[in-house]
Amino acid sequence: MDPNYKPVYAEATGNKFLIFDYLDKYEHDFDESIVRYYHRLYGFEKIDSCLVLTKVSGESVPAHLRDLNSSLLMRMYVYEPGDGFCGNGARAVAKYCFNYHNNHYDQFFIILDGQSHQLLQRDTEYFVEMGKSIYDDPNGNFVKKGVLNSEGKLITDDITWYYVNTSEPHLVTLDKIDDEKLTSIGNSLQDPNRFPIGINLNRVSVVDKSTIDVVTFERGINRITLACGTGSTSCAALVRRLGFIDKAINKVKVKVRGGYVVVSNEDDNVYLGGQAAIEGVDDVEPPKN
Repeated sequence: MDPNYKPVYAEATGNKFLIFDYLDKYEHDFDESIVRYYHRLYGFEKIDSCLVLTKVSGESVPAHLRDLNSSLLMRMYVYEPGDGFCGNGARAVAKYCFNYHNNHYDQFFIILDGQSHQLLQRDTEYFVEMGKSIYDDPNGNFVKKGVLNSEGKLITDDITWYYVNTSEPHLVTLDKIDDEKLTSIGNSLQDPNRFPIGINLNRVSVVDKSTIDVVTFERGINRITLACGTGSTSCAALVRRLGFIDKAINKVKVKVRGGYVVVSNEDDNVYLGGQAAIEGVDDVEPPKN
């Protein structure tokens, strides 16, 4: 382990991250012991995730991106649980890339499971392309296994949950439940027999025709967090689908405990946007360990 290596601290709408830049290496070639060390040093109480950036091997790159020039294609590992996607983490990475790698590249993409997530900078805000939301998981066979009913819902403790996957699996409820019950149900559903990689839970309420309020219980961390990018996007997609938000409105403001983000629909693409801050550029520094 290199004792001199130091990750970059970042924040995005209340979420706290450590960014590990291994963009000179390919997937799985980085020193994982360093990541594990910092993860143990801070713990989930002080940071939400460690984000590890690497180069992407040629076979992992989607065909439509292989001939792009001046584009940085990267893999983003999320610790813990070590898999999945993090929307606000990707926005923090966007700010990092546009500040530290903009001399060599014009475009930035995160590649995950054959899907591309473009990173964008617009004035002082940073965006990530989130991909489409789906309401059943054919790979998980949740309906066939009886985990979800035929409408893609789960009913537990008289609470109705809708399954939504936006690069991460979520169960979303519009019912009124408090934090204690959200946490209790969230922990009870981290059952690999039902959800093999775990499941995130969201409570959403509609504020007005273009604003929602979201609270998230995150898998892996297994607690309520100040924000969740994939959760905010999933909730915005669901309330639009159910008719609580007019489909003609292309921007939804999502209020979270760490501030707010904006979910926008542009040319059949969905983007998550908002403020981000990184060590060395903004007046932020890692929490004391």
